[in-house]
Amino acid sequence: MDIRQVRYFIAVAEERSFTIAARRLNLSQPPLSQHIQALEAELGTQLLYRTSRKVELTQAGEAMLLRGRAILQQVKSAEDEVRSIGAGLVGTLDLGATGSILRGRLAELLAAYRQVAPLVKMTVHEQAPARQIAALLNRTTNISLIRGVPTERELTSKLAWREEVVLAVPRTHHLAKRKRVALSELASEDHVVLDPDSSDFARYVQTCCVDAGFLPKVSQQVVDAQSIPSLIAAGFGVALVPQSIARFTTADIAFRPIRPSPPAADVFLVFREDETSMVVHNFIKLALRYLGQRKRVG
Repeated sequence: MDIRQVRYFIAVAEERSFTIAARRLNLSQPPLSQHIQALEAELGTQLLYRTSRKVELTQAGEAMLLRGRAILQQVKSAEDEVRSIGAGLVGTLDLGATGSILRGRLAELLAAYRQVAPLVKMTVHEQAPARQIAALLNRTTNISLIRGVPTERELTSKLAWREEVVLAVPRTHHLAKRKRVALSELASEDHVVLDPDSSDFARYVQTCCVDAGFLPKVSQQVVDAQSIPSLIAAGFGVALVPQSIARFTTADIAFRPIRPSPPAADVFLVFREDETSMVVHNFIKLALRYLGQRKRVG
């Protein structure tokens, strides 16, 4: 028994006529009759009573009609599911990100993606960058958003959006009165810094300070940039942070641009080179298109 035979039988059973069923199927009547006879022979039972005027179902035919409709519905469901998976509209997506990136454009990107693919189950894992890389390599996440390009050959990356490093200071600090600050002017300040072991970005910021002529005097060290504002507000010093940290932050803190040549805090979409999931590739395509459009609009 094949699906075509089931479809042909259902058409005859519903129309109670070979002639009308053949018209519905866009098929001549003799081949239709042959297919039904072949189905009955294969099942070893009569499904239809044929008279000169009409067609009636046997008890076995009634059962076959009920089961046949269920079979076709299952086939359609399978086809729809497979097409959706192949199109990347159904599945799971595990994303790694730091809290500071969630404060940035990631939140609006996730909202846009949910509109396009509401059936994809998304989970966001808030992780330090080093843990994000490990999770990608261990295949426990699909995509990470980090500030920097990974060096692991198994991974690849695409620029998501550009961002600068800015200075965060208490509003009572003398630098808060400035419109801009040079990196070299921070040599004598106490610094709240990201743990250099937690990410390449933290080491990069430290290198920028060294290039400006000083090694930061560390007052506090944290693993996530979103922890920094509370320490700055409490008077532990100044900090060099991604500009997205300025969003949703207490009014006790002032943010000032670094000029000239501010360090970069660009965010990259990072994923495995051998990634085959259409969910992942669709997310990346949408992210690049959406973020590009938002940049043009802004």
